[in-house]
Amino acid sequence: MHDDASDSPAPDAAPGLDRVVDDDTPRIEATEWAVEALYDDRPFEEVESDLVAGGWSADDAAEIVEAARQRTRRHRGATTRNQVVDEADRMYRRATGRWFVGLPMLSAAWRLLHSVATLLSLRGARKRDRKP
Repeated sequence: MHDDASDSPAPDAAPGLDRVVDDDTPRIEATEWAVEALYDDRPFEEVESDLVAGGWSADDAAEIVEAARQRTRRHRGATTRNQVVDEADRMYRRATGRWFVGLPMLSAAWRLLHSVATLLSLRGARKRDRKP
């Protein structure tokens, strides 16, 4: 018995894969470099101009610097909207999760007190952010 399949060469499993270009790895490496540069307190514009000088387009360099900027927020002392919302949400849940929630007057007074406390804490955070 003669097996024709064993005589023929194996077909390409995925024709065209030789034309696939890996553009994620250079972008990841550039982003890591930009993060390190921002940790070294280099200005955003300088990092972006170095990326452009290294062969990245202006749009790609801006995207890379933006990704690095987002990853270095904590190092730079920036406060995000999500952090403020999470803190307010935590305070609200703590205020409304008490045993007297069923008592409308006490519950309303307790929520009012926590709302005022939240407002004061947000104002304090904003004052701290303004100081150099």
